[in-house]
Amino acid sequence: MSSLVAGPARPAGGIAAVSRVARRPRGTLLPLLPLLVGVVASGLAWFRLLPGARNTLWAEDAAVFLTQRLHSGPLVSLVLPYDGYQQLVPRLLTDVATAAPVADYARTLTLLCCLVVGLAAAGAVVWTREALQHPATRVLFALVPVLTPVVAFEVLGNTANLHSFLLFLVPVLLLVRPSSTRGALLPALVAFVVAMSEIQALFFVPMLLLGVRHRRSWTIGGALLLGLTVQLSTAVLVPRVRVPVAQQPLDVVRGWFLEPLLSIVWPRVGPAVTRLVQVGPVLLVVLALAVVAAVVVALWGRWRRDDGLGTLRTLTVALVVASPLVWCVALAVNPTSRIDFTHHGVELLAAAGYLRYAAVPSMFVLGIVVLAAERLLRVRSRAATTAGVVVLALLVGLLGWRALPGESARTGAPSWSAEYRAARRHCVEGATEYRFDQAPQGWNVTLGCATVRRGAFPTTER
Repeated sequence: MSSLVAGPARPAGGIAAVSRVARRPRGTLLPLLPLLVGVVASGLAWFRLLPGARNTLWAEDAAVFLTQRLHSGPLVSLVLPYDGYQQLVPRLLTDVATAAPVADYARTLTLLCCLVVGLAAAGAVVWTREALQHPATRVLFALVPVLTPVVAFEVLGNTANLHSFLLFLVPVLLLVRPSSTRGALLPALVAFVVAMSEIQALFFVPMLLLGVRHRRSWTIGGALLLGLTVQLSTAVLVPRVRVPVAQQPLDVVRGWFLEPLLSIVWPRVGPAVTRLVQVGPVLLVVLALAVVAAVVVALWGRWRRDDGLGTLRTLTVALVVASPLVWCVALAVNPTSRIDFTHHGVELLAAAGYLRYAAVPSMFVLGIVVLAAERLLRVRSRAATTAGVVVLALLVGLLGWRALPGESARTGAPSWSAEYRAARRHCVEGATEYRFDQAPQGWNVTLGCATVRRGAFPTTER
């Protein structure tokens, strides 16, 4: 590790050739990189969902967002609070999706969610240019959210959980140092939209202090604070209601190791629990040590203001703090008996499955590994460069293998197309409305037969 202490320097010999190859895309492919990554991320998001899941709505998708859109109209519904929060992006997508034929609503909404994931990935490529100088690490970092193994089961492809992908962008946005006033407008707009869709962006507010000396960054920070002000006002005026559940703090800590961390290697709980029973807690210790090693590598070296590593280290610290923080706060606000490992042991994981709250903490852990690879690639050492390439290759192999489509929480639920065909038959028989069932069981939306027969959603409130 002594070579890491030396910090970045100009490579020589064969390493210089590698450096020239790494810089070459700046004049050719690099301007197209955000577009290419956005397309790839959207395609991966769509690919990871089985056809049945793409055609099935999840939770608030229809029961809340579509229902409120139909009753309140296209503008009022954008700022309606739900469960104590503002949900701007899900409501915007709902508005756009209602322009599609009723029969295609579910697939359209799923496609729009996948496109937002792609846009977030494209933004990450652009706004990590300073923290991640190597195109390979920037691309992989941007693709981490869509490749995170646990997201495919419940989080991917629906508006109810789209905020998870938006939250990953927040620390990246707060490190942007625009070169012009115009250059601050787009990240500021994105920061506002994200804050109006995800209250947990609040956790990254301390990062605003780092941009105090950069006046053009004030626009971005101000936009984030404006959106969070609306969010906090909503939380105070329309507080969420939760049924109290007894929850042990130690189980919350255990849960971080058993869910965000374990799901990276075993996204299916059955094999994960089997491996845990066979190997014991040492398995979690090994995974935790791997994360600690990644953190150490990413932060290694003498901390000097002019060493070019400030942004990389800041992003690393932000992700290190945010991963357990997001997990703990999510469970503090939403206590659940599904992590009662004290009384039921790890076997509870096999019965209850991974929680959706594991998604974002898992993304942050994987992001740290990518940052460690970037740090290795910046060292003037053939061994360090080789190690960085190996880390990236192993991570790509692991995530690519886990990205194959599989069962999700929507598997076996009523498809929207089947419900629409049933609704048409029901309406022909003289009914005035039809209830569309969706996933999970008990969630539904009711459409009037006039809408069903017309095959199009009303453009104004009814």
